[in-house]
Amino acid sequence: MEKDFLTKMEQTLKAQREELIQALMTTNDAFRSLVEEGTETGDAIDEASDAVDRKMLEALGAKDANRLQLIDSALLRIRQGKYGVCAKCNKPIPQARLEAIPHAVLCVECKSADERRNR
Repeated sequence: MEKDFLTKMEQTLKAQREELIQALMTTNDAFRSLVEEGTETGDAIDEASDAVDRKMLEALGAKDANRLQLIDSALLRIRQGKYGVCAKCNKPIPQARLEAIPHAVLCVECKSADERRNR
């Protein structure tokens, strides 16, 4: 894989990592304030709304945390010289796919096969 492309992808991944860290910090702050506000007594509708907000923030945080792990893994693969190689078939992952999903570990064929199996 071209060095310029790897450098570009590394910068993209690092930028996405920073955005996610900021989002997780914001989400955690928002979650903390919801918990603190939730200790106040309110009517049943307020309590239900707060519960929904808490669940949504938890799900958002888990999704972001998972994506952060994928990005860290991609950065490690760049350092190891394994970036852009499908984890299943060892064929090169097309650059267009990596530009769309910089943390991709599977080529289009293997990802499609995975999705068909998981239906």
